[in-house]
Amino acid sequence: MRTPPHNPRQSADLQKEIAKADRRRIDQWHAAMRRDGRVVLRTNLVKIFALALVSWLFVGAIILTFTVTPASTWNPMSPGFGGWPVFFLLAVFAIGLALFGVGALLWTFVFPVVRPQFVVSRWGVESSCWKPGGRVRQFATPWSGIVDIGGEFQWRKGMLPDALVVTITARGVTAHRNALIGNVRLPELVTYRVSRELKAKPRDVLVFLREVHVAHTAHR
Repeated sequence: MRTPPHNPRQSADLQKEIAKADRRRIDQWHAAMRRDGRVVLRTNLVKIFALALVSWLFVGAIILTFTVTPASTWNPMSPGFGGWPVFFLLAVFAIGLALFGVGALLWTFVFPVVRPQFVVSRWGVESSCWKPGGRVRQFATPWSGIVDIGGEFQWRKGMLPDALVVTITARGVTAHRNALIGNVRLPELVTYRVSRELKAKPRDVLVFLREVHVAHTAHR
């Protein structure tokens, strides 16, 4: 069903994640598919608010750093200039302030409102979000259009854990993508990344999608 990744580390880590999948949760999803014909994976609001809190803490810490640091320390034209290393360090803080500021606004005001969700049905898969007037499809494709269900690792340094992103690659002619302006011209293949802000763990979603895809492929 899928060509193995060329990166040995990617392949090894992916197999480790698959081995840790929650079989009980996956079986519950299969039961829901047989009973209701679909499984709805909703946004994890607890995770969203936790991310918002962390972002605001970073924003506050960076603002405090700028507040207690005299402007002359990072002003090259000032006699009290702390040197170029200090200047670049504060420049990094400024970039961090912009990034965490945007993240804080998104986690606090955008995600709790749009509430992205991912639906797995007998027809295929569909991702949508809310806007005034109802939910809007962001991505959708039937099982017959899916050519690959895989996982990509985002390796992180420090104390942050590595992140697994579930990917769905579909034929462009069978996929739907929402455009803000005009129509989307889809290429031959389209790769969609399933949101990590869902209540379900990515490894469970990956195993579930693969099993459902195999089942539908076998019936064709």
